[in-house]
Amino acid sequence: MTADGDRFRLDGRVAVVTGASRGIGRALALGLARAGAAVVAAARDLEACEDTVGEIVADGGEATAWQADIGDRATHGPLVDATLERFGRLDVLVNNAGVLRPHLTTRVTEDELDQMLDVNLKGPLFLSVAALEPLAAGGHGSIVNIGALGATQPMEGIGAYCATKAAMANWTTTMAREWAARNVRVNILVPGSVATDMILPTDPERREAFVTDMAAQNLFGRLAEPDELVGAAVFLAGDASSYMTGRSVFVDGGLLR
Repeated sequence: MTADGDRFRLDGRVAVVTGASRGIGRALALGLARAGAAVVAAARDLEACEDTVGEIVADGGEATAWQADIGDRATHGPLVDATLERFGRLDVLVNNAGVLRPHLTTRVTEDELDQMLDVNLKGPLFLSVAALEPLAAGGHGSIVNIGALGATQPMEGIGAYCATKAAMANWTTTMAREWAARNVRVNILVPGSVATDMILPTDPERREAFVTDMAAQNLFGRLAEPDELVGAAVFLAGDASSYMTGRSVFVDGGLLR
């Protein structure tokens, strides 16, 4: 528990957030920092990560940016090492980085599938392994994997993406079972439809139709904003969820029902 006894605070903790340059990752990096964590914002776009860090620092938080392609295993060790060198510890890993290549099954290429496997499955898996020792050393390590509803409810046109997320959901439970004895918890946060560049079409007409269709599928009749996932992430990252591992938290507006 944090020094002030508030289970929803992350003071003194250090969190790595992947894909922190935009969208959900940026929102989670900002949210964890506001809860008291020092944050390492990691992504391929270093300049955008520095923008995230700038906002955290301007808000009174502590953060640093690091360039890493999570789909490239060679970047994992340096990311963990840089975190330890800068902050001396690692308590929370948020595996948010992901890639979506929407295609019907007959159009999916092997290169696209390989890329999604590298970033959506192998990336978070091997980064978690690279981070395991420092996460365990602190006595309350937490890994928060960012999932997708498609892992539970596959959707036409994004089958490869759904398959990689389903595999990661399965492996989340395995990691939780294997690492509980080391006081490292592993859970998965599953968003519904969130208004980010990753899912929204660039064409204005197609975007409007897409938003209307997706909004009609949940109980609130709208898409979520990225910062609406922050509460669940803070909960999973810290002591508020200290007796929870291998579980999924759905923040989907009631879409899955």
